[in-house]
Amino acid sequence: MVDAGPTVGVVTVTYNSGKVLPDFLKSMAAQSGAKLRLYVVDNDSHDDSPALVRAFHQQAIPTSLTVNDSNLGVAEANNQGILAAIEDGCEFVLLLNNDTLFAPSMIVDLLREAVDGDLDIVSPLIEATDPPSTVWFSSGHLVPSQGFRTFHDGTGAPTSQFPKELRRTGYASTCALLVRKEVFDAIGIMDPVYFVYFDDVDFAVRATRAGITYWVSPAAVVTHKASSLTGGKSSDFTLRWYTRNWALIAKRHLSGPRGLMALLFIQSWMVARLVLRRDSFRVYRLRWVSFWQGVAKASAPAAPRLPSRSRGKT
Repeated sequence: MVDAGPTVGVVTVTYNSGKVLPDFLKSMAAQSGAKLRLYVVDNDSHDDSPALVRAFHQQAIPTSLTVNDSNLGVAEANNQGILAAIEDGCEFVLLLNNDTLFAPSMIVDLLREAVDGDLDIVSPLIEATDPPSTVWFSSGHLVPSQGFRTFHDGTGAPTSQFPKELRRTGYASTCALLVRKEVFDAIGIMDPVYFVYFDDVDFAVRATRAGITYWVSPAAVVTHKASSLTGGKSSDFTLRWYTRNWALIAKRHLSGPRGLMALLFIQSWMVARLVLRRDSFRVYRLRWVSFWQGVAKASAPAAPRLPSRSRGKT
């Protein structure tokens, strides 16, 4: 049984997450077959998120709550949880959104795939809620020539039609991602310069360049209430951070003609949306300003490494 094996540190970041936390915590409480520790990092919520976590702490799973006095962003908050899990001796870290719900065997099924296959990074099959029982993520790939634009393959297809075999993928979201501790030793933790969006893409680029492979296991399924906490794809928050970080990652990871072509692609994409009236001029202007903010941020320090006391096998 895997419950006699590695410990999994489940890291989740809350930010005014009160409306989704009950389902998430109920799913966590029902988990069986794996040794778990839950690390909740709250980014200055102004709702009952911390109180809900404190109440959950009375249950079976050891739970740590860190409450930040400002919103540090998803990437930096994930780092706080990752470092705490590693310090506590967790051999695996599961980055997991709290706008999710999942079956009692989800984590142990995901862990079994990683242990039995000696895999470093594994994602579950992620199901959408709109429409229900359809794929949100089943595999994905990055396109460097388009500034590491990401694509989720098979989105919208019925989950019942998805092949049941473990499959390799070029990219997976940190919505739900099991990572062996040694991966952080090799490539560092999340890059806080991204704040939100593309931090998972940056992690995938660094992992792939280090020869680390990504896998998707349909044996484990997570249901994701996508965009329930960020206002959706058309909110100013999403438009600003997505465009900024798209330009940032293109500038940071591509140089010379390849970098220039990627940045020109992003600009052309923005202009095309304006011409085709998919974006208003106000939205185009917001994207344009955010684009140049991303370019300017590309010279920021690279992703932090693990502190020396956290390195090595646990």
